Amino acid sequence: MTETQQAIDAANAAFWDELCGSAAARAWGITDSSMESLRRYDENYFHFYPYLEKYIDWKAMRGKRVLEIGLGYGSVSQKIAESGADFTGLDIAANPVTMVNHRIKQSGLNGRAVQGSILSNSLPDNSFDAVVAIGCLHHTGNLAAAIAACRRLLVPGGRLVGMVYYAYSYRQFVLEPKRALRYMLRELGGYRGTFRDGETAAYDKTQDGSLAPATEFISARSLREICAGYSNFQAVPENADQERPFKLWKRPQLLASPIPRYCGLDIYWSCNKSGA
Repeated sequence: MTETQQAIDAANAAFWDELCGSAAARAWGITDSSMESLRRYDENYFHFYPYLEKYIDWKAMRGKRVLEIGLGYGSVSQKIAESGADFTGLDIAANPVTMVNHRIKQSGLNGRAVQGSILSNSLPDNSFDAVVAIGCLHHTGNLAAAIAACRRLLVPGGRLVGMVYYAYSYRQFVLEPKRALRYMLRELGGYRGTFRDGETAAYDKTQDGSLAPATEFISARSLREICAGYSNFQAVPENADQERPFKLWKRPQLLASPIPRYCGLDIYWSCNKSGA
């Protein structure tokens, strides 16, 4: 591992120690980690992201070995464990691991969460039937390497489900139109890859205003190229917020409109590990 990657990992471990979803918890009046408080948090979370169930097949996880990367407040972790999966959680920061292990113990579920990086860990090859990585691989500092690492951990035919930030979202064209257009021109010229950082405060920041140490944005076309070691690749833009140019829209109206399909904030994608 390079010194640069080590520095990114250390910065990520510190930044993400404030649970992703903490701002939402404050807004929803969640002040502790009791079973009832976390139940209310999860209810709000899945109401805010109603499309998650289109991409994560909870029922199909029963009896399967499932790894989740990037744990945050643990809503997805708990639902995977409740589905009857043999659950493992992985996060680079300590507090998300503590939260998920607390949830598992408090709810009497099976599974465990461990601290580590998807780019460098001791998890065995070919050990998971599914990997779920919602909103985390683009923060590792090396999205392509993170996707390759997921492939190493999957059994042949195993399924990867993920979310990354969309390079052609409406937010990119509002905040940084020149950069989005440059990326588009590079792709038209054959480039396949990501662009990094820039105006990221609208995506991730801590309560004190600190920004995520590393953020990559990508198109569906480039994501498909990065996932060349997989088959059955599918990618769909999703998500939109009440912000410029949609401040007057209500979120349910936005999500029900064609806007997320064309220029949503995120790409949700899935694919299966090819070969051995």
